[in-house]
Amino acid sequence: MKIVLFGNLYNNKPERYENQFYAICQKIKDHCIEIYLPTAFFNTLSVGLREKIEPFIHLYHTSVPKADIAFSIGGDGTFLRTAAEIAHSNIPILGINTGRLGFLADIKFEDLDETLSEIFNNNYRLEERILLRTNAVNSSVDGAKISVDFANYSLNEVAVLKQDTSSMLTIHAFIDNEYLTSYQADGLVVATPTGSTAYSLSIGGPIMVPTAPNIILTAIAPHSLNSRPLVVDSSSKIRLEIESRSDNYLVSLDGVSQTLSADTVLEICKADYVQPVVKRRGHTFFETLRNKLMWGADIRSSRLM
Repeated sequence: MKIVLFGNLYNNKPERYENQFYAICQKIKDHCIEIYLPTAFFNTLSVGLREKIEPFIHLYHTSVPKADIAFSIGGDGTFLRTAAEIAHSNIPILGINTGRLGFLADIKFEDLDETLSEIFNNNYRLEERILLRTNAVNSSVDGAKISVDFANYSLNEVAVLKQDTSSMLTIHAFIDNEYLTSYQADGLVVATPTGSTAYSLSIGGPIMVPTAPNIILTAIAPHSLNSRPLVVDSSSKIRLEIESRSDNYLVSLDGVSQTLSADTVLEICKADYVQPVVKRRGHTFFETLRNKLMWGADIRSSRLM
């Protein structure tokens, strides 16, 4: 078995994180499993930690090696970067949380021994998560479409945002070439079910089961009180035409932002591949919801969930 480890790329990592990372490496090594690390991540570790793990790990520079599982060690942001790194590889991701409980990185460090035992005995399940593919297109003088260079896959969401000092945007939305509405707002979030508990949730979007075949559209600070989140089928083709007084707008794919000119049209649809996610048997999305959102944690009730 081969396992690829990913972590956050920040320098000067806390001692607690490095201790946990070393413990994870040791536990995997004890099972005689091959461990691979990207060089970029390895170089952000302290010299002392690099010296301890270098004898039993393999480093790679560019292409991700064919592995059985990818371990994302950190939070949900690290999980999203891991998904971007291994795109199209069909490598399942296990999210090990080294901080607060996350929706994606939902394996607690305290449960690591039991989790690893289950994985090495093939006692786990896989969930397939849909992604979004976004194309940015400009029209030339003769009307031909010109694609903009763009990192275009996202596991959580595509967020269209106004720039810091600009007025609100007008976003003309089309679903399967049928006009839907014109959002006058600070922006618009187009989310997957996986992303329904991220940015979309914070602006009033619905929570969806991660395996649901849907896409969510939620406006950011809409000018009209009649604006409400909309759930469409995941097979829908979404087109967004943006008007901005600043002649520019921001588009963010899983937190990675890029400035585009206002004449750039966004075409969003379900990606042509899915991302497998490793889940423990008996551990469900609803359990994570209860823990994360503290559902049922009413001190007035003598019976807690």
